[in-house]
Amino acid sequence: MRRDLTAALETAGDKLPPSERRKAQAWLAHPAQPAAIATSFGHTALAPDRLRAAATAVRGALKKAAREQETTTWSTLQRKLGSALPRTTVAERVFILTLVDEQTPKDQPLLSSLVAAGDRSLTGAYREVAAALGLEVPVDDEGLRDVLEADVEEVHQRWRTQ
Repeated sequence: MRRDLTAALETAGDKLPPSERRKAQAWLAHPAQPAAIATSFGHTALAPDRLRAAATAVRGALKKAAREQETTTWSTLQRKLGSALPRTTVAERVFILTLVDEQTPKDQPLLSSLVAAGDRSLTGAYREVAAALGLEVPVDDEGLRDVLEADVEEVHQRWRTQ
């Protein structure tokens, strides 16, 4: 997890708000920190075990969407998963989606493409997820849309019979 967080910090670069960067760096320095930290916006940062549990739930929901030949949005996932998917920041969503696909073989499309294609607010986050997993995606938005479209099609095809 330390390696994943370090990679996510590097990938996020200046896009990550300073307060979120400080929290991540503090966790790296002291991973046994308390389970929750209040942010300046009243959001309580999720503990690592809660993020992993959310990722497991999201992965299951994305597999179901793939079998049903659908894309989805984050708000739909929240509605369907209820308390299994608590309120999250964008950084937490990226981390959850990275956990969702960390076991996806490099030669297969990411399940997270289903939510990135269905939820415009997460299209850019898909770049961060892919980078955290050591994958390259186009820098330009049009190229990214083409990749997402192809990945969604391949995910649907792969999961149609599973």
